[in-house]
Amino acid sequence: MSAPPLRARSDSASDRTRITIGAVALIAAALVVGCAANTSTTATTPSTSASVVSTAGGPYVLASSTEQAGEYITTLGGCNDCHTPQWAETNGNVPAADRFVGSSVGYRGPWGTSYAANLRLLTQRVSEDQWVDILKTAAHGHGDPPMPWMNTRQMSDQDLRTIYRYIRALGPKGQRTPRGVPPGQEPTTPYINFVPVQPTSH
Repeated sequence: MSAPPLRARSDSASDRTRITIGAVALIAAALVVGCAANTSTTATTPSTSASVVSTAGGPYVLASSTEQAGEYITTLGGCNDCHTPQWAETNGNVPAADRFVGSSVGYRGPWGTSYAANLRLLTQRVSEDQWVDILKTAAHGHGDPPMPWMNTRQMSDQDLRTIYRYIRALGPKGQRTPRGVPPGQEPTTPYINFVPVQPTSH
């Protein structure tokens, strides 16, 4: 709210935004403990303690502040893996002020080439309701892999809103990432190839 990098391609300023947020929904699936209403469990990351509360409306993360809950969900959900440059290279030691600015390294596959969106700018550009709608509908069917849209669709509205408020509160930073490139067209940026390569037979 972990999967590989994700991105949303933008054909317009907001409607066709193809985001690529990491596997933000894994936290919801991983921490749910039972179906009874109002049950909860607690887990921690190095800097945050949070609980998962299960209600009739579905499970959601509860912490002492929106900032703590948002950091917890995005860290365990893998959002930084794609949307925060140098996250893997520094073993996650990227200051919060520098996170979620997107990447100009593309992800190329049968869908074309997609890029991890600058979420710091996206959350300034769309409303909270639009953010939830994008993540629930895979950008109205226009969202590309490797963003795990099938996971964000299952997240509770509460967790999606928490992510939005957390990232938006960080403020705008950086530049918009490149537009997605359609299949068959060569990207002009570095990219990671998502097409399996068969080993060479000897």
